[in-house]
Amino acid sequence: MLVRRLQLICSTLAAAGGAALGAPNEIKVFTDELASYRKHTLETHVNKARTGPLRVMPEYSYGLWRNWEFSLQLPLAFTSQSANGEGYRAELQYVAPHDDARGFYWGINVELARDYRLDEPHFWNLEFIPIVGLRTGRWHFAANPGIERPLSGRERSATATPAAKAAYLVSGKNYLGLEYYVGEQSRMLYLAWDGKLGKSDINFGIGRGSTPASDRWVLKTIYEIAF
Repeated sequence: MLVRRLQLICSTLAAAGGAALGAPNEIKVFTDELASYRKHTLETHVNKARTGPLRVMPEYSYGLWRNWEFSLQLPLAFTSQSANGEGYRAELQYVAPHDDARGFYWGINVELARDYRLDEPHFWNLEFIPIVGLRTGRWHFAANPGIERPLSGRERSATATPAAKAAYLVSGKNYLGLEYYVGEQSRMLYLAWDGKLGKSDINFGIGRGSTPASDRWVLKTIYEIAF
């Protein structure tokens, strides 16, 4: 039932905004997590599909103002033969004041990216990601009905990049749940754990594709250090 609800949310969002060009570059559902005002964080995203390169992306974030965060990202790809940069990105994220423990919240994330993956066209891309979430009891739900649009290159049409998440508080600060991502021809469902190691936030997931164009298996982790 939970999987079907996540699939319904993302399929509805995708139909509303058009098909996406592929799986999200960041395997992440945005929630109300932000760097505190005048504080710094460093996230490291690591993703590995069964086939394809190992992708590593450092992300530096700064609490620009109360409820505002600015981030810089440097995506990298590693194979047995080479290491390649895949562009650079800047993000601005806002989350409206809300109760951190329960209830509804909303926000917005805007990303400007210069993408140049190996053997793919290079282009500027703008992504607009609304953030809606709800905490009720031990449950945490979040959805990102995102839309992206290339700013250069031949193809300029806007496409949808929806994602959704449902997580259950198992114990302490440990959540176990599902994340679902929709691309143009791909559908990925992840079993994910969110927790803490000391003061650091951890997200770890294993994903399975459900369409011929999807990756069969993907491992991903996000490790955040606040300083």
